[in-house]
Amino acid sequence: MQFVRKFLSSIPVRILFLLTLISLLWQTQAAVATAEFVDHAGNIVPSAPTSSDTVDFWVQIGYQGWVTDAQLYLTTDGSEPSINPVTRAAQGTTQAIAMTLDSTENNTLWYKATAGPWADNTVIRYKIASWHSGGGDTKYADSSLDFPITDPTNARVFGFRVGENQLPSWTGEAIIYNVFVDRFYDGDIANNDYCVESASGYCDNNHVVNGALPASPQDDYRFTYNGGDLDGVVERLDYLQDLGITVLWLSPVFDNPNFYTDSDYNTNGDIFFTYHGYHPSDPLSVEEVFGTQTDLQTLVTQASNRNIRVILDFVPNHTSNQSSNFISASTTCAGPFSAWYTFSACSTAADPTFTVNFPTGFNTSSANYTVYGSNDTNKSFFGVLELPQINNDNSTARDWVINSRADYWLTTLGHAGYRLDYAPGPSTDFWREFNDTVGTSETFTIAEIWLDNGPEMIRRQQGRIDSAMDFEANAAIVGFFTSGNDVDTLDNTLRDRASFYYQDGISPSEFVRGCFIDNHDMDRFSYRVGYNLADMKQGALLMFTQPCIPVMYYGNEIGLGQEFGIYQFGGGRPEYARERMAWGFYDASAPSEWSGTANTALWDFYEALIDVRKTTPALQTFSPADYISLYRHNADRTYAYQRGQGSSSVLVALNDSGGTRTLNVPNIGGVSLPYANGTVLQDLLGSGKSCTVSAGQCSFTLDNNDPGVVLAPQSGNVVVTFTVNGYTTQWGQDMYVVGNVPELGNWNSANAVKLNWVDSDTWSGPVTFTSSVGQVIQFKFIARQGATTTWEGGGNRSYTVPSSGTGSYSGWWQ
Repeated sequence: MQFVRKFLSSIPVRILFLLTLISLLWQTQAAVATAEFVDHAGNIVPSAPTSSDTVDFWVQIGYQGWVTDAQLYLTTDGSEPSINPVTRAAQGTTQAIAMTLDSTENNTLWYKATAGPWADNTVIRYKIASWHSGGGDTKYADSSLDFPITDPTNARVFGFRVGENQLPSWTGEAIIYNVFVDRFYDGDIANNDYCVESASGYCDNNHVVNGALPASPQDDYRFTYNGGDLDGVVERLDYLQDLGITVLWLSPVFDNPNFYTDSDYNTNGDIFFTYHGYHPSDPLSVEEVFGTQTDLQTLVTQASNRNIRVILDFVPNHTSNQSSNFISASTTCAGPFSAWYTFSACSTAADPTFTVNFPTGFNTSSANYTVYGSNDTNKSFFGVLELPQINNDNSTARDWVINSRADYWLTTLGHAGYRLDYAPGPSTDFWREFNDTVGTSETFTIAEIWLDNGPEMIRRQQGRIDSAMDFEANAAIVGFFTSGNDVDTLDNTLRDRASFYYQDGISPSEFVRGCFIDNHDMDRFSYRVGYNLADMKQGALLMFTQPCIPVMYYGNEIGLGQEFGIYQFGGGRPEYARERMAWGFYDASAPSEWSGTANTALWDFYEALIDVRKTTPALQTFSPADYISLYRHNADRTYAYQRGQGSSSVLVALNDSGGTRTLNVPNIGGVSLPYANGTVLQDLLGSGKSCTVSAGQCSFTLDNNDPGVVLAPQSGNVVVTFTVNGYTTQWGQDMYVVGNVPELGNWNSANAVKLNWVDSDTWSGPVTFTSSVGQVIQFKFIARQGATTTWEGGGNRSYTVPSSGTGSYSGWWQ
């Protein structure tokens, strides 16, 4: 011991000892060094690069130990990046680019790499890895603590195609209407199932628990199937056409398990019904309770005949645990489908099976149900056992989702596109390939992205999707009417939302928001405002006059109600916001089970508002520059803004005071009205309200009966005489003119303007133009006899409607 003390008393020896100890500690730390999470989630700037852009790739790393390195692996030939799992060396055409530590934040590390530019249409695919130079695990983005990714072949692939996305040409006039198929209308009682039937064969809405939460879901019709189906939607297409809808969004219509239980069924006896369709078990077949593939094709065709496009609800993130794919993966823990899902633990032990007994009166008495996956640990939609998440980075699974499902149905049905359920689930490379496969100049995609960082996640998908639902704008509108948020807050939020997505070169021709006041997962706006008619009108006015596409939820137009808030009893129960559509006001012969109550004054307002939106170019632009605040008054709760530019713009105003208020617009410094003094502005909604611009201002009064207006410069009518020669009509055949403006029927031959017969091959007649005065219009002549319409050939004809007076056009049949 004396020797040891003397040895350690030497200063050089002490230093050597300390260095050795530090080295041993370092090696021990390095041996276990690993990232807790590696979060990239498509975080690149700009989000949709063009050929002139260099790109910054960002990754955030949370470390349990010490992380010293991060690396970007990318390809430019469309292949998946290849990485040696031992040496981490790039293989084949893969390029390795070192990422540098940029900053630290809350015990996390931010690394960045810069690459590019690349030529337009180049497909960039990449992976990101992090590790410690002294050893330990290599982890790949997007690793989490529960599901670490240490094998590069299983690493998430991110990606983009260089170049600009383009919106379909028809988005400016789009009015989207979301139909919840099971709750819209029952057109075929023969396919009713999983409900209590009334004597008439319809699902009974008297099977209900009023004033309280039912003991079990099967005790209340709002939690079961209601009988709505595809035939029912077809029967109500005329209604949608009368309302003015141009795009019909259907809730999921593909095969689902119809019901499920959990492993506690023997204890609680609860049966949960999948009437909503978001539990796809066989997405290659139409759900039989809704109808057949022929019914779906009929709907798409009949809608098209009414100039209504159809978009389908697409669920790419997960399947039901009753899907044959998942059953194979879960019960064998092997085979091709095991790679279609992400398991951290898989067991072949038998899952519990129950005989499920339905209540007396149900048209289904009993059925067997197995809780597949109950013995596994796998990625699922927010931890829901019944919704295992698809591994869309697996090439075979991805091909099935994109080609066998999305592209197959689009090719088969010819519908207009998809609403994308839970779009943050799959990677940016998945959406890049999805857009490459199904995206065309006329197809449209609108995504659901509602996470806490939803706006940022939406931004990261730009260039791959056309649109996304704007939940922040929704919260601002709802908060104004229900939480007492002031006008300044409303205006600031809406203007921020209008501009947020147009950064880093993204233009309004590439991306547009979807604006809404409620949807199938939240309380109805009507319920939130206590069915106050003035508030319901103003909510609609805001939805339809923002620089975005309005997205209606069925029943918005009649103030459809609900008994309870969806969180009234704790956990969310959106069934209360999914009441049956009321049809008694529209169809006196509607069965009592589907009669309901409706606010017809609100319906009239929606009809007028939709017509104004469709016929006013200033309301069809998505640029934030076309949304200008003119007037804010917090105490009066009055608000006005300009949509569009110059003398063709419109002035939108609303009054939420509950009384009568006079607005002298503008009252904000630095802005002025774009109209000459003496210009008369008239309400396009038909209230009769108007104002005359004087000294740069316009003064008008809003009250509780007419709490909102869309004011536009009043213009005189212009009469144009159209003449066509060279077509000899048959007995009973008449000649019409049809075109792209309201006065000529908006290309709807049923609304074309009839001409007068002059002689054997000449027809002529006047058309009165109001909203299209001074515009260049497109049109054609058609001959019609009964249900048979003959269109002339050649391209569309063009004509500039005079700004005043009269005009004429003469031409020969093409």
